[in-house]
Amino acid sequence: MNEIKQKEMNVNRRNFLKLTLGGGAAAAVGLGIPKFAHAEAEQSLVEPRSKVVNTFCSVCGGGCAIKAHVVNDRIVHLEGNPDDQAAQGRLCVKAYAAPKTLYDPDRLKYPMKRTNPEKGEGVDPGFVQISWDEALELIAENFNKAIDEHGPESIIFFMRGQDFANRLRNAIGTPNHVAHQSTCFTSQVASWYAQVTGGGRPYIYDLENCKYIMGFGFDGLGKSKNMHIRNITRALSNNAKMVILDPYMSVTARKAHEWIQIKPGTDLAFALAMIHVIVSEGLHDEEYVENYTSGFEYLEDFSREYTPEWAEGITEVPAEDIRRIAREFATTKPAHIFTHKRDAAGPNYANSTKLAQAIVILNALVGTIEREGGLLLGRSFPSANFDETFPRPDFPERRSDRIDAWEQREIMSRFTNGDFATVADGILNEKPYPTKAALVRKYNVLAFPEAKRMVEAFKKLDFMAVCEIYPSEMAMMADVVLPEPHWLETSGVSTRSFFSRWPQLAVRTPVVDMGYDTKGFSGIIVEIAKAMGLGHYFEGASGGAWNNAVLEAAGTSWDEMKDDPTGLWGEEKPFEPREEFNTPSSKIELYSTVMEENGFDPLPTWRPRREGPNDEYPFNYLINRPPMHKMTESQNNTLVMELYGENNAILNRETAENMGIKDGDLVNIESRVGKIQLKAKLTDGIRHDCVCVFHGFGHWSRKLNVAYGIGANDGDLIPSMTHEEMKELHDPGAGACMTDFPVKVTKA
Repeated sequence: MNEIKQKEMNVNRRNFLKLTLGGGAAAAVGLGIPKFAHAEAEQSLVEPRSKVVNTFCSVCGGGCAIKAHVVNDRIVHLEGNPDDQAAQGRLCVKAYAAPKTLYDPDRLKYPMKRTNPEKGEGVDPGFVQISWDEALELIAENFNKAIDEHGPESIIFFMRGQDFANRLRNAIGTPNHVAHQSTCFTSQVASWYAQVTGGGRPYIYDLENCKYIMGFGFDGLGKSKNMHIRNITRALSNNAKMVILDPYMSVTARKAHEWIQIKPGTDLAFALAMIHVIVSEGLHDEEYVENYTSGFEYLEDFSREYTPEWAEGITEVPAEDIRRIAREFATTKPAHIFTHKRDAAGPNYANSTKLAQAIVILNALVGTIEREGGLLLGRSFPSANFDETFPRPDFPERRSDRIDAWEQREIMSRFTNGDFATVADGILNEKPYPTKAALVRKYNVLAFPEAKRMVEAFKKLDFMAVCEIYPSEMAMMADVVLPEPHWLETSGVSTRSFFSRWPQLAVRTPVVDMGYDTKGFSGIIVEIAKAMGLGHYFEGASGGAWNNAVLEAAGTSWDEMKDDPTGLWGEEKPFEPREEFNTPSSKIELYSTVMEENGFDPLPTWRPRREGPNDEYPFNYLINRPPMHKMTESQNNTLVMELYGENNAILNRETAENMGIKDGDLVNIESRVGKIQLKAKLTDGIRHDCVCVFHGFGHWSRKLNVAYGIGANDGDLIPSMTHEEMKELHDPGAGACMTDFPVKVTKA
């Protein structure tokens, strides 16, 4: 690491941990950590202007409520809101470090346009500052040109779902909206949609009251989500047992009573053998199964062949351990298999959706879906309706076929937004038509499978507009860059749908104003629509009006909440389990009629992974994510980089030493689509046939003065897919198979 970066990152680790873990009012001024606190604090010795502002975090979907302490218009300390059911007075490392991003000099401060027509990795775009009027005019001109010459479907949106953007996309008439879900959680959503909810999957884990915590790669302690860490810790203090199956010793595996080094991609076999034991030995919760599930009568015949001895040959876990764990799981009350997005039941393997199905079955067999000690369904206030709040004209007709072929995903196309894995194939090969322009928000090209191929896809577009707060790699590909404010500068409402045991809204008001020439995303969308001649679709629409509509649907208003001392709306309510589920039978469907009607197996029949190790590529590839980082967004934050500043090739010590590799040696990791180079980190906490790389590094934007050139991008090794390959996979979860391929490791 160069001298400038090291100086910038010269933060005292002990003091930073005091800030992140203490949560008290020993504000950062006294700790000497955030440089942003010092100047204003010194001035404040005479007559400080201090205030506490209610806000909530936007780093992850938890939306933890925050009390922001401000002195002389400068943030000096963040603390968790003690009245918030999510934060309970504490925050995670990422939230505590957020002011460092707010005050980062590398942030985007005004609109810019490209002057260098060449694009690609490492190419200087030659950005120059422009006005918002010019930026909007350029976008409107290029979007309308694409529509006139190639049809509205030639425009593609890359972003998470958002009501204002969805309306603009539909007003344009393009079906193309691509989001990250296929690399994140679609396999789990598909199973929950078909078996339990008729929609998405919940994330409300009552870990605190669980007595037997089990997970297939679940790492609740290693992902810095407040509620997971707090509740797992409480459960363990209450003598819960925790069993984690993971080829890598994650933080949670390290704290588990049993860490089982299962062979990657074989978790489904272990789960099927558990079903066999519980059903064949009559260990299921008879009352729960009788009253709240359907399809139990199919399980005996279905699971007969999936014995622990059968599973041992696939998983490399002894049959006696599988049988013992199944019995413990079924007889310890309450017990639950917890999952979260990118674990083994996430979109990592060709059989991940089937594993997710099997986990739903197992949790239903022991009676802990929508029961204390298990996974609870969401509790939230009534939702505001965007179309009712802002009436609109009819949308134009649009094509149904998409550039990523997402409409062919019989289940996932109903409520998620496209496929990172296949979109490069669609753009590069013009399937089923040319794509000419894109609007991108807060996605980085580094996050896509086979990222270098995605760079080539973006180079093929005639025009790209990118909404960002940082000069990221995606911004470096843009023709126009639109800067957004940091969330600490904005207003908003969090519906808290992910982690709320009872309905509770949080309100955000601006904590500070940096004075940059930025615009909020909703306002950007409305202005683009007006510039394109589509302003009539947004009559009366604004971010502020929508915030108020959300609050009014919950029984309050912005005027009432903006000055509320807690910044929260909603009172604690006792848990009352739901008696029906949103499936055709109104029960949890062990045998899924929804899967069957859509041409998929109604039961999680065994299926091997897509592509295992071979003679040329003998290693399994694992991806993890450090708890102090947010994907590819935080590597320019010197505070979190002090805690985790570089990714490595994590290898089994004995395996590496037999290859002549020492700790710190440079090694090459190569897949059939790419190669990266990293320093080796040797450990006994990983299987002998695996290499693990942490996500988020390998930034090549020279405008990121801290993140540039550190580590390597794990996504360079992940194969993207063609439309035909995804269709052949025939996976109801349409996952990207993020780790379902082998690699080779050699000393550099």
